[in-house]
Amino acid sequence: MSKQKENVIREQRTIEATKKNLMGPSGKFGIILQAYGTPVIRQGTSLIDSSFLEDPFEDFVETEYSSTASGQRGPMAYRDEISSADTEHVYNEGLLFDGLSRGMHLEIVYWHYDSRLQVSYKGYPVYMEIAGELEAYAPTDEWENLIERLAKSGKEKLKSLKKQEEEELGRQIQEKKKTFLQRIRNKWGV
Repeated sequence: MSKQKENVIREQRTIEATKKNLMGPSGKFGIILQAYGTPVIRQGTSLIDSSFLEDPFEDFVETEYSSTASGQRGPMAYRDEISSADTEHVYNEGLLFDGLSRGMHLEIVYWHYDSRLQVSYKGYPVYMEIAGELEAYAPTDEWENLIERLAKSGKEKLKSLKKQEEEELGRQIQEKKKTFLQRIRNKWGV
């Protein structure tokens, strides 16, 4: 009997979340993540699943020390390495919005692998959706007003970003036309 009551509540909350346009990555949460979210990146390969820590004291880089006037080894002069990150195996795992930088104790996370959308307010989960199925929704005006404000400003930001992308695309097309015409003129004298 309790499972049936939970399903009835879930259905009512799903209807309410759909009316408020919260459901799915195209809803208000998705708008906020697209406008203000930062990507969650994982680095590694799918061939190796390592779950151990490497030795932090192990260092395979040759170090050069400069000699002092007394003949002792002095401070490090340079390290024989090129510091760069290996971007060959970088995977985008999802998107994260952390509202603390805006004075809001609000967090929105979207994971791509299972289409999980999680919202936490003041450290408590207030919304969770997995693959379009609502798992949790605790509506209060306090956090929903923050979502409304963020979604409204997020729409404006996305519009301006889209306009900038269109302008940049137009510039790139014009540049390609110029280079094509210049190449034809140089090659064929037309």
